[in-house]
Amino acid sequence: MTVKWLFNAVEELKTEVAEVQDALNSSRALQDAERTEAQLALMRSDVSNLYVELENARIRNAKYEADIQVLKDELKGERAGARTTAEMCGKLKNQLKEAQLEWNQNWRILNEKSPLLENEISPYQPHPSRHQRILRQHVVRLEKSTKTLHKENYSLKSQLLKLQDDMKELQKRLNWKDELETLRKEKHGDNVNVNASLNKLMEIQSAQNANITNLTRQMSNFDKLHLSMLELLENVETIENKVDKTLPEFRKEISKLEIQVAESKSAISMFKEDQKNSIDSMKAIGFTVSTMQDKTGEDHEKLIRIDEMVKNLLKSTAIQTSKLHDHILKEESSSINVNATKATIHLVQELKSFESEYKSIVNKLPRDCGSVDGPAGLYLISPGDSEPILARCQDGWTTVQQRRDGSVDFNRNWNEYSNGFGSATGEHWLGNANLHRLTAANCSRLQINMRDIYGERWQANYDDFRVADYASGFRLFIDRYHGNASDAFAYQNLMEFSTVDNDRDISNTHCASNYEGGWWFSHCQHANLNGRYNLGLTWFDSSRNEWIAVADSEMRIKRRDVC
Repeated sequence: MTVKWLFNAVEELKTEVAEVQDALNSSRALQDAERTEAQLALMRSDVSNLYVELENARIRNAKYEADIQVLKDELKGERAGARTTAEMCGKLKNQLKEAQLEWNQNWRILNEKSPLLENEISPYQPHPSRHQRILRQHVVRLEKSTKTLHKENYSLKSQLLKLQDDMKELQKRLNWKDELETLRKEKHGDNVNVNASLNKLMEIQSAQNANITNLTRQMSNFDKLHLSMLELLENVETIENKVDKTLPEFRKEISKLEIQVAESKSAISMFKEDQKNSIDSMKAIGFTVSTMQDKTGEDHEKLIRIDEMVKNLLKSTAIQTSKLHDHILKEESSSINVNATKATIHLVQELKSFESEYKSIVNKLPRDCGSVDGPAGLYLISPGDSEPILARCQDGWTTVQQRRDGSVDFNRNWNEYSNGFGSATGEHWLGNANLHRLTAANCSRLQINMRDIYGERWQANYDDFRVADYASGFRLFIDRYHGNASDAFAYQNLMEFSTVDNDRDISNTHCASNYEGGWWFSHCQHANLNGRYNLGLTWFDSSRNEWIAVADSEMRIKRRDVC
């Protein structure tokens, strides 16, 4: 029975060793998972870039629509200006027609009063195509008639002067009235004739004065009419010139606006098509991302199962070894038969060979992430003689602590903080014992990356970092700080680690219990990244004399280039 049991135990050990070998072979699957994560990150960045380009396209589309609206408003304004110009031209044409009618009426009145002008100027017959030339001819004729009237006025004035001279002579004759009265009787008939002729002369003079007054008024009216006609002609010519100059510009502007509207419409259609294509590509990318996320989740589950298998294998190996030694002792004490003892010894030797093979496999694992040659991701490392651990590696850095969302409870006891807890794929603590093994050579540096609740990034670097062993309470040794988060960790230098069940701080209060997390506390505050999420994650910034409210944190270590 004992030999049979030993055979079964050996077979179980072979099976477990084969499972360990499969777990080691699954590192390729881990690397594939990391590559998948990298591709997912690239796809997410592409999606964000597509969102940005889509938003920019929407902004450009709105800008183009605003430009089109402005162009439409300008086109309406230009059309309104053209209508206003057309209305002004119509009004000027109406004024010109009224002036022509008034001129015809005045001309008709002038012809009625001045028969001398009837043979010289014929009534105006408007012609739509030669109206300006005919008006100029009429103005010339009016100037000629005006000169004629001036001549007649001059002759009338000369006649008036002659009449005035005659009146003076008559006045002289009246002065000799007494003499005429004495001669009246003698020349009664002559006196009667003289009075009659004098009365006739007075009537003629009054008629001449009335004619002169009428002619003067007519001359002033003709002068006013002449000036108004000239002004009207100048205005008409100016308006026609402006219209002739403006119409081609209006046509050019309208054609430009039409071209711009067509270009804007084509650009809008292109943007709409690009937008549709972007939406389709984003849907395809979203489907791909969801598929990759599902695959990544499966890979993470496989990694967790592999880690559990390794732990179970180590436990079962220890149990089987102890049982085997017990059975060997029993067999040696009882000495049942020599053949069974030889078989047992053979099985023990085979078991030792399996143990040595297992140790050789473990020894081939990298001691830390500095020995890992591959992309960022999860790797099995063996920092000491203990069981291997699964850690996140990136560019030689080994992540020892990570806080993201409060999904893992960090209020753990001394043993849990010593062995580590959580998963390397999310929030976790690598373990104080592993920290001691990784930093025992006194050639490690620490980098702490933090992001506060406002999204600002902070970093604290310590070129000297070491954690003591279990017997020393995992005492902290740090030095040579640089970064932008201030040296808050220096207040806790040389302090032992404290947990909720093992208070090792120098404060009067139990810091680990009050802030619900293990840390190298001195007087509770200044620095604490393992406290209760949304309550106890703090870092004191001495430059601003303020505490940084930490939203997420990452602690990672790396071997120095020169030790």
